[in-house]
Amino acid sequence: MAKKLKLKSAFIMLFALIGILGMGSCKKEPLHSGQLNPEQLVAGRIYGTWTNPRDIVTPENVPAEVFGAMRLVFTTDEAGNPSKFMAQDCPIVFGNATGTWGVSGSEDNAKVTLKGVEPVDNLDVKITSTSLTLSFYMGWENTDTKETGKGNFRVTLTRQ
Repeated sequence: MAKKLKLKSAFIMLFALIGILGMGSCKKEPLHSGQLNPEQLVAGRIYGTWTNPRDIVTPENVPAEVFGAMRLVFTTDEAGNPSKFMAQDCPIVFGNATGTWGVSGSEDNAKVTLKGVEPVDNLDVKITSTSLTLSFYMGWENTDTKETGKGNFRVTLTRQ
């Protein structure tokens, strides 16, 4: 009888130990083990698809149509760092380009640097939860009149 009691106690202790170890392994792991750096925070605000150009500002003699039906996509990697940039339906400003992007600045006002994209490679951006306003300086040529110039451009896009 004493042997049965010892054996029963040993099994109870073994199951209790297994249960405690099993519950300890069920902790949720955070997506990011540390804090996000400033670049990742800003990239998170810009991340996504932006479209529907409005509030367009162009230099004199440059039609607003230079922005076309602009659609921009900014992606990030698993860690939240800027990754790919894709432009569609804006052949004069970006063509149908794919490149990479980097970012600096604050969560509301940032500087985006594009690589592998022409003719625009630097953008000043103002970010809200629903809109992204791009400002940049670029050269232009009117293919009808052959007039050329340089100037400031601005467009606001909506998060899709």
